[in-house]
Amino acid sequence: MTRHWITAYCAADENTCKYKGVAGKKGHCGAVLKLLHQETDPSKGIADAAPVLWWRTLEATGKGPSTIPSGISVDLTSETDEKAGTTGRDRSASRHQESRSKAQAVPEDEQTVLVNAPAYKVVRQRKRSRTEVSGETEFLLPLTPRKVRNSLVGNFIASSTVVKFEALLAEPRTHFDFLAGGDGATTGAEEVGSSIAFLLEKPLNTCNNLRLAFPLAHILHKFLGDFLSNDRSYEVATAHISYPCKTYSPAHTAEVGTCKYDYETEDTSSVNDIVRKTRAKIVTFEQTDGMVKYTKNKHVWRRLLQDITLPQYSVRWRVMDATEHGNPSKRNRLIILTACSGHPLPDFPPPRPGPKNTIRRTLDKVGPVRDIEDHMLRHSIKDDPSYDDNFTLPYTIVCKSSEGGLHPSGKRSFNMQELAMLAGFPRRRKFAPVCMTALREIIGNAVPDGLAKDLYKMVHKGLDEGEAEMGRWLVEVGALTNEDVERVMRSKKPETIDLSMKSEVELMQKRKKRLAPATRFDDEDVIMIDD
Repeated sequence: MTRHWITAYCAADENTCKYKGVAGKKGHCGAVLKLLHQETDPSKGIADAAPVLWWRTLEATGKGPSTIPSGISVDLTSETDEKAGTTGRDRSASRHQESRSKAQAVPEDEQTVLVNAPAYKVVRQRKRSRTEVSGETEFLLPLTPRKVRNSLVGNFIASSTVVKFEALLAEPRTHFDFLAGGDGATTGAEEVGSSIAFLLEKPLNTCNNLRLAFPLAHILHKFLGDFLSNDRSYEVATAHISYPCKTYSPAHTAEVGTCKYDYETEDTSSVNDIVRKTRAKIVTFEQTDGMVKYTKNKHVWRRLLQDITLPQYSVRWRVMDATEHGNPSKRNRLIILTACSGHPLPDFPPPRPGPKNTIRRTLDKVGPVRDIEDHMLRHSIKDDPSYDDNFTLPYTIVCKSSEGGLHPSGKRSFNMQELAMLAGFPRRRKFAPVCMTALREIIGNAVPDGLAKDLYKMVHKGLDEGEAEMGRWLVEVGALTNEDVERVMRSKKPETIDLSMKSEVELMQKRKKRLAPATRFDDEDVIMIDD
């Protein structure tokens, strides 16, 4: 595959490069990557983990990223102690470890408030004895002005949950799916260990399906624009965005401004608003390959790249074939991977080894009719020639009935259960009882589950690398010890979910086990669809 380097984006200082880019000859793959620490001038750069902490906790306050977190006192200027063989940074880490490992007599307590920026406070608690002074720093998350109140130790101190450094490594892998549709991407993310926290959609039929598939998630039944207009924060580890593709697809099934719902022509410039509300470390996108394939969509594609890099995210894209990832139906999709500044950007998953999945192998997994719900057995009568089913389905499953919906017997169309599994959904995936047209639209719009599952395996690998980098940095600056990091890492092993084999009870138990602490929202912000 031929590649060529494209012009890099530069900072205000003409001699300081911020991004580098590479693209395939036809633009069907490429990347625009923010430079890593080792790729910059060591005298000017900072550790890669520092911008991640900055993006997650400090960026909204206007404070810039720093090599050392606010509140950590490290002597970087002292010379090496030849006898002990340690530097000032090592001694700081040692003192921090001692202060955590043993209790001390505390005749007097002193609490100092350090104001770093508006609405962000750092509280340093010092415990004094006659012989030594030791301290441990704790961070307070910034809150909205209405959450700030007077305190005895300062004029305005945010009253929120204290965020310890260990929490940076122990963050649950929560997930937010925007314009979730048939939730194929969410299903794949859940299977590899993501905790599904939020799903946003507008059509009621789609929301009812999401409620059935993810009973423990918050279903946000509203327009994307209405969601972005509130001032709430929905912080998650990962997010997925599937902008409606009807106006960009090769079939071009919708003109701008003619769709039933406004969200179906949602402007892609909402990326910046979405990432600022979620503060996600990694964001994935799925779109029709027509976005990069056709000249008429180039202006939209360039604007999307600009909006992704505006909040300093790195981006990598590629047109991928779903049949290379276990899907029995042909489907080429543009997959976009992005990561916040400083965080490792995942690579794309390699094709699965062995022969591709076939129609016959997929239909053999459907199971007996008695185990299928009545609304999933609906089909249309046909009278067409039969065909060999020992191949992949040569057509893409779309929202409306087409040639790709014919059963190998030629006597009928695929029923809804068969169609869902050919589209990539696992056997245990449930759908709400709606008409065939609505159900076909939900299935046809979904991201193939096999592709999403392989993609999110790489996303979780990227999260692992980011947490390892964060742990090394926190040890280096004396915020944590190696023992602290190792203990936290041992406790973080996301469990996978096999939707084709686990019982409903086991499935629900696993979902509840990996849930993050409950977040409270006002009723007008989260709407749960009634049964």
